[in-house]
Amino acid sequence: MQQRSASKDKNANMWDISVAGHISTGQDSLSAAAREINEEVSINLGYNVDVKDFRFMFSFRKQQIVSDTFIENQFYDFFILRKPGIEISRIKFQESEVQQIKFVEISELLNMVKNNQVVERKEVYSTLANYLFRM
Repeated sequence: MQQRSASKDKNANMWDISVAGHISTGQDSLSAAAREINEEVSINLGYNVDVKDFRFMFSFRKQQIVSDTFIENQFYDFFILRKPGIEISRIKFQESEVQQIKFVEISELLNMVKNNQVVERKEVYSTLANYLFRM
C-alpha cells in the first residue's frame, strides 16, 4: 500500500493501492501500469518492471463528482505485480506522489477499509481480498 502525498488534490494522506495512474495517448493499460510503477515506486533491484510481471485481475468503471467543476468518468484496470524477493527497504518512491509505503496482510487491508483509512474503492478491496485468499 502507499500513502498518497499530502500535496495531492484528491485523496491526500489516504492509503491507496500501489500504484495508480493514467494511460498516456496510444498506450494500453498494461504498459501504463509498468510505466507508473517505474515512475512512482521504483523497485531498486537493478531492473525495471516489465509487462510480463503483471497478472490482470479485473476492470470496472466509476463516475465520481469531486467538485462542482470536476466530475471523473474513469475506467479502472487492476493488475497484481508478481515479483519474488521484493524487500520494502529496497523500494524508492516519488515523494511528490507518495509519503510512505508498506506491505499489509489481507486482514490489515480489510481493517483499513473498515476504518476509512483508504481511498474509497469498495469494489476493488473485496475483489482483491477474494483473489488473495485464493492464492
